Amino acid sequence: MKKINLFLAVFLMLSSMAAQAQFRQDRNDVEYMFKFEAGYMPFVANLGHEGDYGYYINDLRHVANANIINGVNIKQDFFVGIGLGYGYVAAPDDFGNGWHSGLAFVDFDYRTLDVEFSPMVGAKVGASYMMADTPYENTLTPYVEINTGLNWFFRYEYRNMERNYLSMYVEVAFAYTQQSTFIPVRIGIRF
Repeated sequence: MKKINLFLAVFLMLSSMAAQAQFRQDRNDVEYMFKFEAGYMPFVANLGHEGDYGYYINDLRHVANANIINGVNIKQDFFVGIGLGYGYVAAPDDFGNGWHSGLAFVDFDYRTLDVEFSPMVGAKVGASYMMADTPYENTLTPYVEINTGLNWFFRYEYRNMERNYLSMYVEVAFAYTQQSTFIPVRIGIRF
């Protein structure tokens, strides 16, 4: 319970930091940005074996996921930040309370064109900490994700004049964690 309380405290602290960026008038080429994203991670396949170190997901598990990310945006096109995420199995079959996991990662993304609807590519690299009532106990394993998507800038006609960085995006990814692969689909906002 202490770990969950600590995770929630850090989550709230990082969320509150976004307010300071909203009141600045002049914008630089390097600017603090905040991202929030939520989505669904359908399970694809196992890559491990029963009894290997870590948790082995032995049947279909789909995960609902939310992430917050603080970082810097460089000239509107490149973003790098540190993020925290939370995932919960949408339909646990054999766990009385289901399982959930915390996620800490470094996030990168790049918008490839200077247009209103810009393609984007990115990656997340970090660690996933599964908290589950299973024979495998709690486990910490690597988390790797490669994603691509489409970014939409709000008020595009003012983008170059006012340095408007507000945007929404949708992304599809390939992720590996807990000896299993997932295909995350997310919607997010940057401000």
